[in-house]
Amino acid sequence: MVKESLPRELFRLYQLIWKRFVASRMENAKYKTTSVKLGAGEYIFTMSGSKIVFDGFMSVYTDDDEEKASSDAVIGKLKVGDELELVKLIDLQHFTQPPAHYTEASLVKALEEQGIGRPSTYAPTITTIMARHYVVKEQKNLYVTELGQIVNSMMVNYFGSIVDKEFTANLEQLLDSVGDGKVNWKTVVSNFYPDLESAVDQASKELENVKIADEVTDVICENCGRNMVIKYGPHGKFLACPGFPECKNTKPYFEKIGVSCPKCGGDVVIKKTKKGRIYYGCSNAPECDFMSWNKPSSIKCPKCGSYMVEKGNKLLCMNEECGYTENKPKE
Repeated sequence: MVKESLPRELFRLYQLIWKRFVASRMENAKYKTTSVKLGAGEYIFTMSGSKIVFDGFMSVYTDDDEEKASSDAVIGKLKVGDELELVKLIDLQHFTQPPAHYTEASLVKALEEQGIGRPSTYAPTITTIMARHYVVKEQKNLYVTELGQIVNSMMVNYFGSIVDKEFTANLEQLLDSVGDGKVNWKTVVSNFYPDLESAVDQASKELENVKIADEVTDVICENCGRNMVIKYGPHGKFLACPGFPECKNTKPYFEKIGVSCPKCGGDVVIKKTKKGRIYYGCSNAPECDFMSWNKPSSIKCPKCGSYMVEKGNKLLCMNEECGYTENKPKE
């Protein structure tokens, strides 16, 4: 009935929302996992497989039969003492990768999992730490700044019990209880405030003013000849003359990405629109009008020699007549 009354795109959206909602109210899927150790002389090889024994939410949310298929078809037939034939030995080396940087979505997910904050506070929290330059957003990733590291270190040293994630999660539950009328707010405050007041008093006595050393650049102030430094303002980084207040010269700061402009050979820099959308332009603007929404690559197109840009895990040639693409090299 619904399918016939909606266009294909709207029906697919409706179907996705319906499946997600229904799946969220269902039990988790259950698997039977089997692990096997194979002895080969002095070496031990391990393998594991899993078999789904209860579909749970996957009965409505997962249409891919491969996800439901058993991955222990071979392992399930093995018995203790079986001798296996070596068909092929693949020599591969794997390196442990560091944890990925948080994105806004993964940070919200982590807050949810640890019981910190509420849906109404997630967005303001992320907005605040970015506005105060504790983190910066590059592409989709969030990176901690030097200021953020210093503030975090100070908070851990002087307010360790308060910034503890378990304390924060418990306080959230207490505040929910206050909202439900189960706990008197004065009781919560009286239990919490003395420790906070003591920590603030101690920090006020011991904590010195923290100054972050300015990052010197190779940009020369045209008024006094000094090397300009990077400062933080309400709208992010900017260049300022270290001779302030004698010299009050300032300039916009644009971060270089290490790629030359394909039009004039200048530096390609990161810029933002008035709405905050990132794009890439030339440091010689407005004389050079180069602009790209996708990050230019230092790799030239092997087919036509034109410049290429990054798009997902691909490199695309920007020469429309060429159309060459290749996989993005792993960093």
